Amino acid sequence: MHEASTLMQYISDAVGSIRDPQELFRTVTDKLRLVFEFDSAVIITFDRDRRYINVFFEMLRFELPDSVRRKKRPVTGSWIEPHLGDTTVSVLSIEGELNRYPSDFPVPGMLYDLGMRQVVLSPLRSGGKVIGFLNFVSKREKIWSEGEKELLTTLSAPIAVAVSNALAYEELRQSEAQISMQLAVNNALLTIRDRSRMMLAVCEQIDRLVPCTFLGIRVMQSDGDYRVFDNFMREPSGSFAPVLSYDHFGISDFREIAKESFALISNPGCYSGADFERLCRQYRLVALVREKLGVCSVISASLWDSPGSRAGLIISDTRRSFDEHDLQMVSLVVPQLSLALQNFLAYEDIDELRGRLEGERTWLIEEIKGAHDFEEIIGSSAALAAALRRVSQVAPTDATVLIQGETGTGKELFARAIHNLSSRREKVMVKVNCAALPAALIESELFGHEKGSFTGATERRIGKFELAAGGTIFLDEIGELPLELQAKLLRVLQERELERLGGSRVIQVDVRVIAATNRDLDAEVAAGRFREDLYFRLNVFPLAVPPLRERRDDIALLAAHFAARYAREFGRQTLPFRQSDLLRLEGREWKGNIRELAHLIEQAVIVSEGPSLDFSSILSPETSAAGNRTTERVKSMRDFESEMLMLERELILDALERSGGRISGEGGAAERLDMHPKTLYSRIDKLGLRKRYS
Repeated sequence: MHEASTLMQYISDAVGSIRDPQELFRTVTDKLRLVFEFDSAVIITFDRDRRYINVFFEMLRFELPDSVRRKKRPVTGSWIEPHLGDTTVSVLSIEGELNRYPSDFPVPGMLYDLGMRQVVLSPLRSGGKVIGFLNFVSKREKIWSEGEKELLTTLSAPIAVAVSNALAYEELRQSEAQISMQLAVNNALLTIRDRSRMMLAVCEQIDRLVPCTFLGIRVMQSDGDYRVFDNFMREPSGSFAPVLSYDHFGISDFREIAKESFALISNPGCYSGADFERLCRQYRLVALVREKLGVCSVISASLWDSPGSRAGLIISDTRRSFDEHDLQMVSLVVPQLSLALQNFLAYEDIDELRGRLEGERTWLIEEIKGAHDFEEIIGSSAALAAALRRVSQVAPTDATVLIQGETGTGKELFARAIHNLSSRREKVMVKVNCAALPAALIESELFGHEKGSFTGATERRIGKFELAAGGTIFLDEIGELPLELQAKLLRVLQERELERLGGSRVIQVDVRVIAATNRDLDAEVAAGRFREDLYFRLNVFPLAVPPLRERRDDIALLAAHFAARYAREFGRQTLPFRQSDLLRLEGREWKGNIRELAHLIEQAVIVSEGPSLDFSSILSPETSAAGNRTTERVKSMRDFESEMLMLERELILDALERSGGRISGEGGAAERLDMHPKTLYSRIDKLGLRKRYS
């Protein structure tokens, strides 16, 4: 009895003086071994709802299998369940318990296989209820006397106090850690504006409470495509870094496999052991990550589930199996993460809409500033009527149209007519001049770019394809598109989707494509300068625009239209044509087609001072349509100077047209003419073109 009293005092002193729980229970167990015969000792506790058994402390003289070691097990169906109301020690024969508990509770069988034959359960009571058990495990069965049972029950009282204190301290520590993590996560969510950097900060915080090797964010839209597919993995240094999952797998149908696995988000929970094996059989992606990355456990948490989208969080590890406690820890950050991610996506939508609106505004300004060769299709010739009949046939459809014609025939005007007669007429038609942009900028111009995707990309830019959403994109001078970009354009035409430069998100595009060229694309394909597959994709509905020499019946109407237009523009009186001049106009070859006619009429409006338009210094002698030389008087030096001015004017106007009205900078008119921009500005002023170009 004296030994029991001394041991009781020792245990009480240890409980009051030793702060580290593991050290305390090792010390207490060593002293208990002096009084009681056992091989190993284990202290188990219950969770707050008394649903699961936790191993709180163990001092084992045998090695537990990995499948059993420290795994949480349900109270229901265990050999602990019948003893939850005990007030005294229970002694169990392991062999006698084998038939009571089948494979769903493998502990008796496992202990028996290890040579253990007896388990002693001593209830640990605190606050009038059992909070756990002190268990002795022995290789041989012995008969415990009532005195020994009473002594162990008595000694278990201070041990119960120590366990209760340790549990309370651990709960307080976890609560403080949770609050600290939530504050850190909130700080990251509120202060970091870049989604990837924000998620990296969240990964670091989650890892503190739930150590893991992988974290993924999934947002799927109602159409079945991913809006967000962000992945972060632990590096050898211990920090997390963003990764593209398919980089690890090298499979072609990764996107389809990823779509299949999204159903996992709809079934949130903790998956380890047999549950994880079931996931591997159910989802190809889970089997792949197990094979390639060694993942052995997964936590899935739903962030939101709305009619427009669903979102979830995936956490996995390669070293340990997650349990319900880990799932509870993750659930602490779900509300803040869900709100922050929805705010990020809303901001991205607003930013994208702002970019699109700014792009449309810029496009409208450029359209207003830009000078069109003519405002409407004018004429009644048979050649023009045949082309317009083709326009009326294709306009109501969404077919891709390839407009072919010489320079200056008005291909853009036909593109506008197709757009205006289509169901897309309420949306914009966006024009891209493939010849006016440097090759390095065409990809960004067409498909857009993300902030930081290249030097000088200081903000996200919406590409012309996105800008034309729901409407039409007109790719002028398509024959000038570099070969390396032709493949990317082909993908957009085939898949109706694109990726911004520097981005990873696939963007669906609903755009009708109209292309135009003055080149013979058949010859370009034969020469290897244009992709044959792209040519066939563009040439769904070919439309040939007739040159002006095939529309001689329309020349008088066009000339009158341009004369009235430029008279209004320059604030002058509309003057009539002399019949002889009209005959000369109808007899010209018009290598520059309607653009050449417009420029010539513009000059006549500027220089004419009499009662009719004066073409005497403008129309030079040339071979007529019939092949005869037009009779002209001998030229004077004044005639020669006027002709040189006209040629200079046409050169400048043509360069300005090809550069989209830009004078300086890369691809500008000055560069095309090999002139200094200041010199070109001076020539433009001299020729009276300042009003139209800047």
